[in-house]
Order: sequence, then structure tokens, then C-alpha cells
Amino acid sequence: MRSILVVPAAPASVTSALASEADAIAIDLLGRDDDARRAALKVLELAREAGKTALVIIRPLASGLADADLDAVMPGRPRAIILPDAIGGRDVQHLGAKLAVREAESDLADGSTGILALAADSPAAIFELGSLARATRRLIGVGRDERRLAQSLGLSITEEEMPAPLRVARGLAVLAAAAAGAPAFDSAEPGDGAFFAHACARAARDGFAGKFALTPDQARMINAAFPAKKP
Repeated sequence: MRSILVVPAAPASVTSALASEADAIAIDLLGRDDDARRAALKVLELAREAGKTALVIIRPLASGLADADLDAVMPGRPRAIILPDAIGGRDVQHLGAKLAVREAESDLADGSTGILALAADSPAAIFELGSLARATRRLIGVGRDERRLAQSLGLSITEEEMPAPLRVARGLAVLAAAAAGAPAFDSAEPGDGAFFAHACARAARDGFAGKFALTPDQARMINAAFPAKKP
């Protein structure tokens, strides 16, 4: 995967995403209600019909709502679960145990559901990145939410300059992913045109394997910046 297009859990809103150049879609359940969780199953079905890889962003484990999200979407056989606010290997292993139970309940092969951990979203998570290397064979990627980390540190992000703590976190996420044998994915961000093209080029230069997108146009630009690897 190079481009992962974040989409709402609403069948009527994903037509353009499924027709886009995005390598995968990420169905977003953050801040959603029971209706959205039910709708996510339909989106997963539509993605399979379109031949599009589908992942699901659940609520963080600490929210107490992750179980409800998993119960709703696992029968739809997502390729992977995206875990926000992951605190190192402990949270990834915790999610892996939850997935194993639900795979058995849904008659899915053990270990068939991957985990993409957003594991650099807070200062606490940064200090646990090294533990991802020995966490689980389910790990298919390490991602980050730069704006969430900036908010927790009281920092501002500008086009001209990235604060030093964010630069450090960015590099550590790439190193942690490499140590775990998984690709690193740069965070989603608003923007288009030359600004976004520059952000994609920077991510490719810094060692990321891909990037989250917010629009089909962004997905197209990401794919242009991250050439497909030969089999």
C-alpha cells in the first residue's frame, strides 16, 4: 500500500473513493455512532466488490469503545484494523488477542486480520516505539498522527518549519517500523497542489512507504510520489 484513503462509514459517500487510485481505503469509526458501525459492514462489502483493500479505524483501546467497533466490523472481514493512540507493543498485542477471539467467532483464519498501529501519537507512545519490533506477526504497518502529537505538545505546524520534537518523532516512527519489519505510513493532512506534492516528496525522502489521504486527488498524488514496487 502507498495511499490509504480515509473515508466515512457511509455507503453513499464512498463511491468516489472506491473508484479512485487509492491502494486502500480506511473506514473511519472515530467519533461515530451505532449507525456508522452498522454502515461500515456495507462499505466493507462494497470494497470487496470493487476489489479495493479495506481497513477500519476503530476507537482507541483506552476509550472503552474498541470492542463495540470490532464486534460490528469483524464479520465484514477487513484486511486490517487501524489502532489510534497505540502505546507500543502492549496495545498491539492486546488488540491481537481481541482479533483472535473474533476471528474464531466469524470463522476467519487465525491471524488473517492485520494491525496498522498509529503508534506515535503521544509522548508516551514515542517512548514505547521500540517494543513494536517484537509485538506480533499481525503488524502490517506503523503510522502516525502528526497533528494529534503536536496538539498534545502545544506546538503549531506551519508550512515553513516543523518543530524539532515533531521531526524527532517522525524519524523514530520510521526506525520503529523498520525494526519491526513493517512499512511506515505518514499522517494525513489537509492540502492540495504544490503544498501537498511537497509533503508527499518529503515523506518518500524520509523513508515512509506511503501516506494517508483525505481525498481521491491526494491519493493520486501520493501514488505519484511513491512509485509501485516491483513484485
